[in-house]
Amino acid sequence: MARSNNDNGTVNIHGKEYRTVALRVGEFRKDHPEKGLLADIISADDSRVVIKASIVGEDGRVLATGHAEESRNGSQINKTSALENCETSAIGRALAAFGYGGTEFASANEVQNAIHQQQTPAPKAKPADAASVKKLRQLITQAEISDDEVAEWLAKAGAHRLDDLTAEQVDKAIVFAQKRIVAPSAA
Repeated sequence: MARSNNDNGTVNIHGKEYRTVALRVGEFRKDHPEKGLLADIISADDSRVVIKASIVGEDGRVLATGHAEESRNGSQINKTSALENCETSAIGRALAAFGYGGTEFASANEVQNAIHQQQTPAPKAKPADAASVKKLRQLITQAEISDDEVAEWLAKAGAHRLDDLTAEQVDKAIVFAQKRIVAPSAA
């Protein structure tokens, strides 16, 4: 499990020491007061945040970058602080690209989050009900969607048959098929 060592700015995760982003930012600022750290929001919506962090020289030239993505539902902390968590991860990756990392490119926070995600079972997706699958079959026929296209949908969804799709996947497929019926040339 993770154990923080506040004295030296490291976190021990499964017997391996990770230097925190805060520690590495401090080292970077001390060693390179003339260089800057920038963070830009690439995208942010209700479900995810993507940030690009850059280390720039005095002349504004980009010396290193790091990207991070966080799901707002990815962890308890991300429900309220996904943007901040993502920024920290992006900065940590930029610092690692610039040489302020260690043996690992991932930050301590990223490693802790990955371990948590691996240990937390994914929620079971709600299976589609028979009536919705029946409606989808009818719409596929009505929209003249080929067997090859249906097979491609199933492969993308990781399913072998329409009955294997989740409720969300069937709902999306129904909307797609309905649009094909209304505007066949637009799909």
